[in-house]
Amino acid sequence: PPFNPPQSYRDLFDPQSMPPPLFRESDLVQQRRLENIDFQSKAARPENLDICDPILPRTPTSMGVRGNNPSTGARDAWTLKAAYYAMLKLVDDQLGRLLQAIDDGGDFNNTLVIFSTDHGESLGDHGLIEKGCRFYEGLVRVPLIFSWPGQIKTNLQSDALVELMDIAPTLLDAATIAKPSHMQGQSLWPLLTGKTDPRFHKPFVRSEYFDALKENDGTRATMYRDDRYKLVVYHGHDLGELYDLNVDPGEFNDLWDDPNASDIKNRLIHQSFDATMLVQDLGPPRMGPM
Repeated sequence: PPFNPPQSYRDLFDPQSMPPPLFRESDLVQQRRLENIDFQSKAARPENLDICDPILPRTPTSMGVRGNNPSTGARDAWTLKAAYYAMLKLVDDQLGRLLQAIDDGGDFNNTLVIFSTDHGESLGDHGLIEKGCRFYEGLVRVPLIFSWPGQIKTNLQSDALVELMDIAPTLLDAATIAKPSHMQGQSLWPLLTGKTDPRFHKPFVRSEYFDALKENDGTRATMYRDDRYKLVVYHGHDLGELYDLNVDPGEFNDLWDDPNASDIKNRLIHQSFDATMLVQDLGPPRMGPM
């Protein structure tokens, strides 16, 4: 935020036609449990979210002033989502201009295009806005699109678990350059070219939050997700989250304190710890004799 697309784009999206946020009353209790972990909006009902910069329209004198009077703008999730969709449309149009320029220059068939982003947005899901130190699907799942005519298989879609760190080894693979032994990530090139099953890439993915905001409040958290479960550990807070995404894709039923899920939680904590250690930077190789 602020969610302030140009009016011409804003007019394209009716807030009343927006899909509702993922929200249950139990979210208010859950988010209060996590409230002191980091800089994050306070949980609130979707019709009256904790928005620091209310959505346009605002009074002219309040434009660009952070923390202005909330009464000057909308605070509901539907208006928020409509403004967000408008900004996505704006980005999409500018990407189209870029691709058209590449095509006009005659280089489209010799250009590898990759489109992605850094994170999603809460948009009222679970009573939150922004992102903060949370790992809900709407925040950690982002688009990842590859295009290279004649090289990458067309109309290929995949729901396999991948990570943005997989992009670097993919580029090396596409350029037929060997991946350095110390490089993290796993090349997507076999999947993109149809040489492997698009339904599977790796057994798990990770995400981390280490003081990502200017408040620098000492928050450390890691997410470990396989094809069924998602584990989140808030380090130093004795708090975490555990979701069975097969039966709870909306992430409403936190199993962290469920004694029936303790074996699953302990197994995932162990696997997450191993995965974290195995991606630590290595020192320079030893050159002298042992």
